[in-house]
Amino acid sequence: MIWNILRSESLEIQVPSSFTRETMYPFIRRAIDENADARCDRVIFDFGILSWIEPAGIVVLSNLFEYLIKRGAKVQIKNHTKNTETIRYLDDSCFFEHYLKKKVFPSSSVRPTTIPLHLVKKEKVFQFLECDLIPWIGGRVNLASDSLATIKMCLEEVYLNIDHHSEVKIGCSFAQHYPKKKLIHLVVSDFGVGIPTVVRRKLPDLDDKSAIFKACQEGFSTKSNVRNRGAGIPNLMRYVTLKSRGTVIIASGGGSVSAVEGDGKMKITPRSAAGFYPGTFVQVILRTDTLDQVAEDSQQEDFSW
Repeated sequence: MIWNILRSESLEIQVPSSFTRETMYPFIRRAIDENADARCDRVIFDFGILSWIEPAGIVVLSNLFEYLIKRGAKVQIKNHTKNTETIRYLDDSCFFEHYLKKKVFPSSSVRPTTIPLHLVKKEKVFQFLECDLIPWIGGRVNLASDSLATIKMCLEEVYLNIDHHSEVKIGCSFAQHYPKKKLIHLVVSDFGVGIPTVVRRKLPDLDDKSAIFKACQEGFSTKSNVRNRGAGIPNLMRYVTLKSRGTVIIASGGGSVSAVEGDGKMKITPRSAAGFYPGTFVQVILRTDTLDQVAEDSQQEDFSW
């Protein structure tokens, strides 16, 4: 996997006023082309008009910073010191502390409704889930960590799947609890080669959305490795949609899939994306008012991998 920097010049990119999964594509396109090459070797990100950011936006920002830095590009930030709710949210989420090595506001601190930005390496996945993410989810919904064992197993496979399809060996992760909406949003992503590229090594005729759809089928795997047997993403989709009645969204390359519950069944829909995602993006939306059912099933079911 060889990435290039196309031009030796400066590029200024405006962070969108509303940074969501829907607005991430044009933002990414400003910095990276469809060959995953960086457009310039010095990129300045302007936070001046940012007024809303979702977990997806935080993870995409982090991925893009990590990608550019690893390619040798210089990354700078401007207009990020305004005392706005969104800038404070980013500061509380440890974004600026990670990339500027200091907080914007001395009083910033991690909010109890978030698991702040984490860069999760393959060898740290189990520790992150066991010590950080799962206890936090349990604490937010008053469930013991042990009762979320199935969710933990599925998420572990997803993090390792990201690593397998990534080949960059690191993923960015962020989680947010919305108590009033009774939802938890978890986003994990990388800027690696992406699912379609890896799947086409085995099935070369598939387009991007079909390749992602194939990767979501139980039993399909591009590796014989016991840690990548094709169980993680399908089982996560099944549990999130049918037990929690939540949603799973995956974007990679020029395609995406969404999994939701409908009439008691899981519905997986492949789509052509509104742009190009240079890696793999997974968003899990859990309904907190139904997580007790997931916990109950975890205690009853002998989950065989």
